[in-house]
Amino acid sequence: MPPTKSRRRKACIKERVIKRPLADGGGPLTQLRLAWRRNILLRLGFGIFVAVALSTAIYTTYVMQTLRSEAEQNLHERAERLAAVLSQALARPLFDINSAAVSSVVDASGATPEVLVLRVLAPGGAELASYVSPLKEPVASIRVHRDIRFSDLRRSYPVGAIELVYSRQQMDSDLQRQMFNTVAANLLLAVAIVLSIFIVGRRAARPFADIRAGLEKLTRGETDIKLSGVGREDQVGRLSDAVLRFRDTLTRLRDAERELRDLNAELEQRIGARTAELSHSMQQARDSQAKLQTIVDTALDAVVRMDLEGRIVGWNRQAEIIFGWSRDEALGMALEKTIMPPRFRYEHRRGMQRYMNGTSSGVMNTRIEVYALRRSGEEFPIELAITQVKTEERDSYEFCAFIRDISERREREQKLVTANVMAEAANIAKSEFLANMSHEIRTPMSAVIGMAYLALRTELTPRQHDYVSKMHRAALTLLGIINDILDFSKIEAGRLEVEAIPFALEEVLANVHSVTAQRAADKQLTYVTETAPGVPRYLEGDPLRLGQVLINLVNNAVKFTREGGLELRCQLEGGEADGKVVLRFSVRDTGIGMTPQQKSRLFRAFSQANGSTTRQYGGTGLGLSISQQLVRLMGGNIDVHSEIDQGSTFQFDLPFALSDAAALSVQAAVHHGVNGDAKPDAPSQRKARVLLAEDSLDNQDVTRELLELQGLIVEVVDNGREAVDRLMASDPRSFDLVLMDLGMPVMDGHQATRLLRADARFSELPIIAVTSHAVAGVQARCLEEGMQDYISKPIDPQRLYRVLSRWLGMPMNAMPPLSPSPLPDAADGPAAARKALEELSALVAEFSGDSVDYFARCRPVLSTVLSPQLMARLDQHMAQYEFEAAGKLLADAINNGEAT
Repeated sequence: MPPTKSRRRKACIKERVIKRPLADGGGPLTQLRLAWRRNILLRLGFGIFVAVALSTAIYTTYVMQTLRSEAEQNLHERAERLAAVLSQALARPLFDINSAAVSSVVDASGATPEVLVLRVLAPGGAELASYVSPLKEPVASIRVHRDIRFSDLRRSYPVGAIELVYSRQQMDSDLQRQMFNTVAANLLLAVAIVLSIFIVGRRAARPFADIRAGLEKLTRGETDIKLSGVGREDQVGRLSDAVLRFRDTLTRLRDAERELRDLNAELEQRIGARTAELSHSMQQARDSQAKLQTIVDTALDAVVRMDLEGRIVGWNRQAEIIFGWSRDEALGMALEKTIMPPRFRYEHRRGMQRYMNGTSSGVMNTRIEVYALRRSGEEFPIELAITQVKTEERDSYEFCAFIRDISERREREQKLVTANVMAEAANIAKSEFLANMSHEIRTPMSAVIGMAYLALRTELTPRQHDYVSKMHRAALTLLGIINDILDFSKIEAGRLEVEAIPFALEEVLANVHSVTAQRAADKQLTYVTETAPGVPRYLEGDPLRLGQVLINLVNNAVKFTREGGLELRCQLEGGEADGKVVLRFSVRDTGIGMTPQQKSRLFRAFSQANGSTTRQYGGTGLGLSISQQLVRLMGGNIDVHSEIDQGSTFQFDLPFALSDAAALSVQAAVHHGVNGDAKPDAPSQRKARVLLAEDSLDNQDVTRELLELQGLIVEVVDNGREAVDRLMASDPRSFDLVLMDLGMPVMDGHQATRLLRADARFSELPIIAVTSHAVAGVQARCLEEGMQDYISKPIDPQRLYRVLSRWLGMPMNAMPPLSPSPLPDAADGPAAARKALEELSALVAEFSGDSVDYFARCRPVLSTVLSPQLMARLDQHMAQYEFEAAGKLLADAINNGEAT
C-alpha cells in the first residue's frame, strides 16, 4: 500500500505541473478568442447587436435625408407662395405710386416670423421700401426674387420687383428634433438588446445550477443526481455528460473497493487505473468550476458574494468596473465598509441580525432600487437582488447579490419626466394661442364682413358694387379657411369633441342643400338630395359636425365637376339593433375623378390630388382631412371610389342612437330657454332698445347699423363695467336685450353677466354673448353663467336677426343688397353727360387708375357733348395716362362751356 500511495501522490503532482501552464498561459486576446469559441451566447449577442446597429444606422440616415428633402421643398413652396401674395398686394400700390400702401404691405410682412428681409424695388432697381427682421443672430435662409406687373383691362405694366429672404430656422429645428428622437429610439433598442442577452444568459445558466447540485451530491457520496442538460450537444451537454461519467467512476471505485478483498493480487494495477480516472474526473470538475467563474465574470451585472460574517468572498469583473475595487482588493473586506453608503450601514446590520434570528426575511429574493458607493466616494443608484446560496459545508450558506448600475436609466427617466412637463406646457400654450388667434383674427374679420354687408345695401356704382361684392365673398372665403385651420389645430391637439344630442336628420340635410345649392346652380349642375325609405327621422348625435362634413364633401364635388351633376344620398345599412342604427351617407359626382396615387394622399393635411402651382382648383387641402377626422371621431371612416373622367363617390357609415320629437323639444328648450321663439311680453307700443357692450370701434359701427336697419334703438358702451353701471343706473325695463362681448378691457362679458344675474331685477333681461373666441367650451360656459344665447364673430346678419327675433318677439328679415347705380346713359340727355364729365374730371384729378375704365364706359355719353376735336385730344391724353392734361382739358370744357 505505501508504494501505491507514493506513486499516486507523484502522479498528482506531475499532473498539476503539466496543467498549470495551460490554465495560466495566454494573454487577454487568447482568453477572449477562447471564450468566443466556447460561448455561444457571446457570439449570438454580439451578432444581434451588430445587425441591429447597422440596420438602424442605415434606416436613420435614409429617413433624415428624406425628411430634409421634403422640408426643403415645402419651405421653397411656402416662400414662393408668400412672394406671390406680396406681389399681388403690391402691384396696385406700385402702379399708383402709393408709397404709404407699399410701406404698409412691407411692414405687414413682419407679422410672418419666417420673413428675414423684404425689399421692394422699382423697375430700375432702386429700393422703394424694405423690411429687415430684428433678429441679431445669423439665421440660415433662402432667397426669392419675383417681378411685379400690374394689369388693367388692356395691357400689363412692369411696376417693380421684390426680393424676399425666408428663414430656414424652423425647418432646421424640426429636423434636429427628429434626429434626436431617432437617436433616442436607437438607444432604447440597444438597451432592449442588452436586456434580451441578459435574459438569455440567465436561462442558459440554469443547467449549471443542476450540475453544481449534482457535484455537491457526489461529494457527499450520493449518486442519485438529475441533470437537465443531458442529451444536449453544446457545452452544457458535454459538461453534464462529464459529470455523469464522474459519477460512474465513483461508482466503479466503490465497486472496486468491495472487490479489493477478493482481488488482492490485482490491487496495485487496478488502484493505479482507478486513480488515473479519478484524477482526470477531478480535473474536469475543476475545469467546469473555472468555466462557471468565467460565466460569472462575463455577466453584465455585478455579482458579489458575502459570507455570514459580512466579508466579501466573491467579486466578478463587472463589480470591478462598477465599484472601482479589484478582485484581490475586495476579497476579505467587509461589505458594508466597501460598497455601502454610511447612511445605510446601521439599517444593514439590524437587518442582518433580524434575518439571522429568523424574525424577518429582509430584502431576500426581491428586486429593489437603492444607492451604492464607489471607491471614489460617489453615490449612485443601483438595482439590487439578493439570494441565499448553500455552501459545501453542512448547514452553511452565503449571500449572493446581483447589482446593476441604473444611473443612465434614472437619467433617461428624468429626461422623460422633463419632456412630459414641457409637452404639457406646450399643449397649454397651444390652446392659449388658438384662443388668442381666434379673437385677434375674428375681430377685424367681423368689421370687414359687416362693413361689406352694409356697403352692399347702399347706393353704389356698378364698379363699386362689383368691388364690394368680391371683397365680401373673399372675406367669407377667408373666414372658412380660418375655421378650417382652427378645427385642424384643435383636432391635432385632441381638444375637438363631438356632441350626442337629439336632432332631426331632415333639417340637417335641408340645411346642407340650402347652403350648397347656389354653387351648383352657378355651374348649371343638377343637384339631387335623396333620403331612402326607412331612414329614421329623429336621431342622437352631432348635427353640426355631420352637416359640416356633408357641406364639405358636396362643395368639393361641385368644385371638381364641370358638367353633369351630383347626388347626396342617405340610406339605412342593416336594421335597428339595441336602439341604434347605422346610416350610410354618400356624395357622388360626375367630375374629373382621381388616379389611385391621388386617392392615396387625398386625406393628408395641406395636400391635394394635384399639388402643382398650375392646378385649376384652389383650396387649402384641409377640408377633406378635417372631414375624415370628424367622421372618425363620430365612429366611421370616409371611403372613396373614383376613376379618371368618370367621377367620384365619397361615402361613410355612422352609428346613431334613435331619438324622438319629445327629446328634440327638450333639447331646444335647454338651448334656447323656455321663451321659445317669441316672448309673450314683447314690447309692441315702442321700439325695442338694445344695449351693445363692445370695445372695438369698428365692430360698434357695424353692429349698430345692423340693428338700426331693423328699427332698433341702440346704445353703445365700451366695456362690461360701463354696461353694468348703465343698467344699474336705469330702470330694469329700459332695455329689452343686451349684446355682451366676452373679451373686453376693464371688465369682460363673463364678469359683467355674473354681476347682473346676481341682481334679481335683471333676472329676466335677455343677455346674448358675442365673442371672437372659437374654442370648445365657450358656449357651455356662457349658458352656465346665465346668458340666453351665443353669437360668434364675424357676425352673420341672418344669425343675428334670428337670435334677436327669438328673444325680442318681433319679426326680422335680412335686407337684400341694393342694385348698383346705373351709369350715365346717352338717352338721359345733357344732364347725364355733364354728370359724366364732372365724375371723370374728379377721377383724373385724383390720378385714379379707375378713370381709364370709367372713360371707356362713358365715352358714348361724352361724345354727345364734346366736339370731335376735344374727344380726339381726350382720347390721346387718356391713352397715354396724361391725367393732368386730361383734367385741364375737362375743366376748361366745363368752365368755358365748350360742350356742344
